[in-house]
Amino acid sequence: MLLKYIFSLSLTIFALTIVVAQNADETVFLQKMKLPKGETKAQTAITVAKSFIGQPYKAGTLEGKPKEQLVCNLRDFDCSTFVESVVAMSLINHAGSPSFEKFKKQLTELRYRNGSVEGYASRLHYFREWIIQAERNNILQDITSKIGGLKQKKNLNFMTSNRELYPNLKDETTYLAIKNHQKQLNEFDFYYIPKWKIEKVENQIQEGDIIAITSNVDGLDFNHEGFAIRQNGRIYLLHASYEQKKVIISKELLVDYLNRIHKHSGISVLRLT
Repeated sequence: MLLKYIFSLSLTIFALTIVVAQNADETVFLQKMKLPKGETKAQTAITVAKSFIGQPYKAGTLEGKPKEQLVCNLRDFDCSTFVESVVAMSLINHAGSPSFEKFKKQLTELRYRNGSVEGYASRLHYFREWIIQAERNNILQDITSKIGGLKQKKNLNFMTSNRELYPNLKDETTYLAIKNHQKQLNEFDFYYIPKWKIEKVENQIQEGDIIAITSNVDGLDFNHEGFAIRQNGRIYLLHASYEQKKVIISKELLVDYLNRIHKHSGISVLRLT
């Protein structure tokens, strides 16, 4: 009788495993939750981020839906969805009793204004606003000004100034909502470490810090995001690379990577709390 019960239980567990495997993103999430958890969220984030090395880069994974909805894609990334997904997994792992539903909720709270999906304009399109909300929610601290960052006055208006690039902005209500969010965002202080100063403050950057690369493009806050990783005492970038079309650790130093690309002006440094 006991053997029959054990056999029945084994079949049940096997069936549940098959159900889980039918959702590719949930399967990836469960695999990542088995990785060693670090003492800090940043350490966990680096472990998770490294486990994605080699995964494909794919632009526009959040776009093209007829109605705004949470997109949870753990199979291919752009730079921001990579950072966002890794941060969400780190937070959920450290909160205890991780589940895919909790992960999706955390992803929503990171990606959308006040954690609520209410149309295209509710998404935090500017990474600067993403930072402000995450800092307000005690997820991270923008340490840029504390490690030598300079105050920059920049009017963020790239989306509305390039309306033709964003199909959703054809809708006048959405366009005006984005324009209003830009106006509110421009009231916040904005600090960055220019390229020429990065080597001087590099020793203050910790592995697992989020590196947000600031832009020389008019009206735009950031061009790219990734994680700081230290090798041989120097800082490199772990990121979803547009150039290499996959998640990589850059072969060149962070400062050399920035100097090579004209549109990059410097960095902001964000530390998970």
